[in-house]
Amino acid sequence: MLKKTQRIREGAIENTPKIAQPALRHRVKIQICQSVQETSSDEQCSIQYLCQLAGISRASYYKWIHRKPSRVDIEDARILPLIQAIADENNSLFGYQKMTYALNNNSDVKYNRKRIYRIMAINGIESHFRIDRRHSTYRKSTPQETKDNVLDRDFNAEAPNLKWGTDITELKYAGDKLYISTILDLYDRYPVGVVVSRRNDTKLVHDTYFMAITLNQGATPLLHSDRGFQYTRKIFSRMLENDGLTQSMSRVGHCIDNGPVESFQGFIKDMAKVLFGKAHTYEEAAEIIYRTYEYYIYRYPQKRFHGKTAYQVRQEALTADTPEQYPIAPNRKIERFWDRIEKSKAKHQAQAQQ
Repeated sequence: MLKKTQRIREGAIENTPKIAQPALRHRVKIQICQSVQETSSDEQCSIQYLCQLAGISRASYYKWIHRKPSRVDIEDARILPLIQAIADENNSLFGYQKMTYALNNNSDVKYNRKRIYRIMAINGIESHFRIDRRHSTYRKSTPQETKDNVLDRDFNAEAPNLKWGTDITELKYAGDKLYISTILDLYDRYPVGVVVSRRNDTKLVHDTYFMAITLNQGATPLLHSDRGFQYTRKIFSRMLENDGLTQSMSRVGHCIDNGPVESFQGFIKDMAKVLFGKAHTYEEAAEIIYRTYEYYIYRYPQKRFHGKTAYQVRQEALTADTPEQYPIAPNRKIERFWDRIEKSKAKHQAQAQQ
C-alpha cells in the first residue's frame, strides 16, 4: 500500500511544471483516498493503519468519504464528458488552450481556460501533440529566373488574397515518400491550394497554383517561395505575370524568409501523426494528408485568431467591409537568434576582406 501511494505521488507530481502542481495534488489526494478504500475492503486492514501508510490523516479520509459534490464539482462532471469526447475524436491533439477554444466554438457557454486546464489535469487528459525538430532539405538547382525578396519577412497581411506563401515538403511512409505542395494565405493561414503527389516536379507546383487561383477568382496576391527549381522556371514566372501576381523569393540560405509556410508544413505533418497515425501505402498517406488539412481548416482553433479556425476567419474577412486584423506577436527569441546569425555573417565577411 505504501509503495502504491508513493508511486502515485511521484508519477503525478515529480518533474511537472509548477502551474500544474495544485491540480495534480488534488488528483493525487483523490487517488490515495480511493486506494485506501479499495485496500481496506480487499485486505481487511484498519483505516487508521492504511491512512498512516498513505501519509494522510484519518479525518481527511473520512471527509472524502462523506463529501457531497459542490456546485463546481457538478459543473466539472458535466464538462468532463465534453472534453473527453473531443480528446477521443482527435487522439488528444489539443492541450487545454485549444480545448477551451474548441468547447467555446461549439457551445453558447463560454468556458474559462483555467477551469478546463484544471479538469484536464485532474483527469489525466493531456495533449499528445509534440512538434518534431527537423532539418530543412535544400535541393540545389540552376535557376532560370530569380526574383527579389519583395515580401521581406513582412508576414502580416491586412486582408485575404494579398500575400500568399508556397513551399513543398516530403512525407515518408513505409519506406517510401510523397510530396505535399501548399499555397498558404498569410492573412488567415488558410491553405488556398494543396496537392499531394508521388513526384516533386513542376507539375506539382502548377497544379497547386491552378487550384489556388481557380478557387480565388480575381486574386492577384504577392506569391512568395524559396528558390526551388520549380519556382525559378521561366514558364512559372510568366504564368504569374500573366495572372497579375507579383513573385517574391527568399534570399539564398535564408529559410526564415519563407518561415510561415515551412513551419506550417511541418506542423501539418506532426498533426497528421496524432490524428491518423502511420500510413502503409501512398493512397493511405495521401488521404491522411488531405483529411488533416480539412481538420485544420474547419476544426483547429488558433490563439492568434482568438480561438477561431482558419475557415471562420476567412469567411468573416471575405464578407466584411474592413477585415479584422490579427497582427503577429513578435517572437523575441527568434529575433535574437537571427540577429546573432547576421552579426556572425558580417564578422566573417569583414575578416575575409582583410
